[in-house]
Amino acid sequence: MNYTDLAATLLHVGERLTKHAGKIEGETMGRAARLLSNQLLRFEELLEGYIASRKSGELLLETVLQSPAAKRHLTMGILKQGLRELAGKRLKADELRAAKREFVERIHDAGNQAEAVEYLKEALSSAIHLESGGADKESLQHEFVSLGQLADDEFAKEIEKKSIGELRRLAGTNGIRFTEKTTKQRLSALIRRYAQRAVFNISAAA
Repeated sequence: MNYTDLAATLLHVGERLTKHAGKIEGETMGRAARLLSNQLLRFEELLEGYIASRKSGELLLETVLQSPAAKRHLTMGILKQGLRELAGKRLKADELRAAKREFVERIHDAGNQAEAVEYLKEALSSAIHLESGGADKESLQHEFVSLGQLADDEFAKEIEKKSIGELRRLAGTNGIRFTEKTTKQRLSALIRRYAQRAVFNISAAA
């Protein structure tokens, strides 16, 4: 839908209606006018809700970018990848402060504020976990083996609770190779296969 064309049409019709309003008569025109009026009211309500949602999403996005976690862990790489995935655009800025402004502007143009917030939360969470070191690694390795011991339905329930970021940490820590394009479903299948193999290997070695 081309909303610029729609706005121009509404403006044109409004001007003509203003010019001829005192001369229009007939039940057919009256019914059409009432129907249009009701539809326009509904459209206006939807438009106001959409605009409010966009503003709310932008505020939340900027809040995440200014959070303590972002100040410590946000990198140019995270912003470049996010902009490419969410808006199909290449980040032009080469300095972090300018990159954050560009990120917000381009995400605004794409209308993907909510998705950007989730992406940043996942990316920052991954960075925090990577920083936590050996204890976290040992915990993820133990969890990996535990998942390999579960029945299919129990495994599916556990995986459903996890975000794609958590699955990436689990897979990466346990030597599973994947890319940024690997879906949650595919990553789950890889974890399932190699976790079961790990359990088998441990049992065979016992």
